[in-house]
Amino acid sequence: MRWWPLVLVVTVGMSRVPAVQAGRILCLGAISSKSHKNFFMGIVNALADHGNQVTMVSPYNPSKVRENVREVVLSGVNIENIVPNLFTGSKVSGPWKLMQNVPKLCSDALEQKPMQDLLKEEFDLVLLTAFMAECFLSVVYQLKVPHIYVIPAGPMAPFTRISGNPSFPSYVVNKLFSFTLPMSFTERMMNTMSDVAATAAFTHIVRDKSESECRHRGLCPSDMPSFADIQQNTSLLLFNSIRTLESPPSPAVPSMIFSGGIHTRPAQPLPKDLEEWVKGAGSDGFIFFSLGSAVKPSSLPEEYRKILLEVFGSLKQRVLWKWDQDTMKDLPPNVRLGKWLPQQDILGDPRLRLFITHGGLLSTLESMYNGIPVLGMPVFGDQERNMREVERDGWGRVLTWEHLTPDTLTQNIHFVSTDQKLRQEAARRSVIMKDQPQDAKELTVFWVEYVMRHHGASHLRCPAVNMSWVEVYNVDVWATVVVVAVLMVWVIFRLLQALYRCLCSSKDKRKLD
Repeated sequence: MRWWPLVLVVTVGMSRVPAVQAGRILCLGAISSKSHKNFFMGIVNALADHGNQVTMVSPYNPSKVRENVREVVLSGVNIENIVPNLFTGSKVSGPWKLMQNVPKLCSDALEQKPMQDLLKEEFDLVLLTAFMAECFLSVVYQLKVPHIYVIPAGPMAPFTRISGNPSFPSYVVNKLFSFTLPMSFTERMMNTMSDVAATAAFTHIVRDKSESECRHRGLCPSDMPSFADIQQNTSLLLFNSIRTLESPPSPAVPSMIFSGGIHTRPAQPLPKDLEEWVKGAGSDGFIFFSLGSAVKPSSLPEEYRKILLEVFGSLKQRVLWKWDQDTMKDLPPNVRLGKWLPQQDILGDPRLRLFITHGGLLSTLESMYNGIPVLGMPVFGDQERNMREVERDGWGRVLTWEHLTPDTLTQNIHFVSTDQKLRQEAARRSVIMKDQPQDAKELTVFWVEYVMRHHGASHLRCPAVNMSWVEVYNVDVWATVVVVAVLMVWVIFRLLQALYRCLCSSKDKRKLD
């Protein structure tokens, strides 16, 4: 009898929380790069580990088969075939070319039979990439289920506007720039205009044209509301960013979830042959060089390859180089090639002295997780922006390819691998990244399942989603205040002027009398 009050309390407490049931989740990452899919798969695997049945749609073949995950592969929609890297195009031509091609590319993916077959199935939730895949909002409408945006980057104006989050370009520096705080008037002007331009491009060039293409090809139902209206019902946004490492700290509405680092894990022992090679480096350790998955390493211009070989061959450390071919001419004896390398295990090895990276966001987060300083050599997309941020935050350096010479490369390698301030800052960030009330997997799974439990969780949506920027920032209110204040000043001035004339008139009249 003494236990019945406790049993009652526990029973009542449990009854207040909806039962957690495994859901059927459709993940749409059809328009993406390999790195975007890797972030998506971190979310997919975490959900599958919690018992959910997950269907992942992408343009890439699965790397492995696992329980609770079904992968659907679409053909001919790989954006890496469209967007040139730094070696085959300019920095500006890539994003612009992608924006021009995305409306058609998205509809090409949507009309494929494997994708259309999924519309005949039942799902509880849709996870949709926010990277130029707006035509898949028609899938959300047809399935009549809540949806969540997966954003393979940190908070940026074109994405945060979907959540109704307030934007403060007065102190939140656009990642395109390297401005320091406080910004000057000119910098704040440039920062604000860049946010406006980016939002306009994603809204009118990408979203609106994607909707027009989708409707023209009959892939969107005739009774479907606009993509803008469907976007307003977004339940959550999952950002590839660490909340406590956002610089500077800024407001975030409850529907913004920070899932950065969800793909990271503790390092495992290296494969036996690689372990023997690293062990042979002795106390000097080794350097790891990788251009990531978005660029074919052998597309590297010959002049750059020769500079790399010259410098790597002159180092006392051994160099591990991710390369897509078995051999390379003139390869120095201290350099080892590898078509596939266990990057997270390498970055977690205590004998690693330096990571020379292309600067992709996933590689940047993996470096941060392991407290490894980096030398960034960006070649694609947002990589230069990521590396500029790393340099600004003090745990790495950037070396652009146009400034690559044997001297600049040697100097940067020596500086980043030996500077204690860089290493200490990298270690500090690793501690902060891991010091969280919930790890990224637990946090993300909780909120995704929360949306399913609460049928879209509409109570989390910020009212600003349905308001114009004029209303959000009270522009009309302050304009009215200014106008009224000016009118009052003018009226008071006119009254004083009239009073003055009246007094002067009376004084003149008394003199005449």
